[in-house]
Amino acid sequence: MRAWLALFCAIAFEVIGTLTLKLSALNHHAAGFLVTSVFLALSYALLALAFKRIPVAVAFAVWEAAGLALVTLAGVLLLDETLSPLRLLALLGLALGAWLLHGGTVPVAAAHKVVLKKPADARQATLRAPPTVNIPQVQP
Repeated sequence: MRAWLALFCAIAFEVIGTLTLKLSALNHHAAGFLVTSVFLALSYALLALAFKRIPVAVAFAVWEAAGLALVTLAGVLLLDETLSPLRLLALLGLALGAWLLHGGTVPVAAAHKVVLKKPADARQATLRAPPTVNIPQVQP
């Protein structure tokens, strides 16, 4: 649960950092670039924490898709940018891709389980040396 909280906070910091970058570029404020750097660094640090429990493909896809969707919506609402049908379709494609990755990924706990089976017969438990292969040495 904490990993998902870290991921959602990473998304929020990414969106804030990206919007700060846009506003800094529009208003030519050098301090805005420093603020952007801080927010993006926090975003990556939290994303790294999320990677500890969430598969990288899932965490990155959710981070990227949600971040792009929120930045796009913020651009429309705050910066008078347009949301064309093609951009909307692209955002839906990102969301679908993140959802498909999440659904097709084995949970981390299951991926790290080691299943040890006992041999049915004690004779099978003996270790056998692998066959040896003689490889001739080539003299230069």
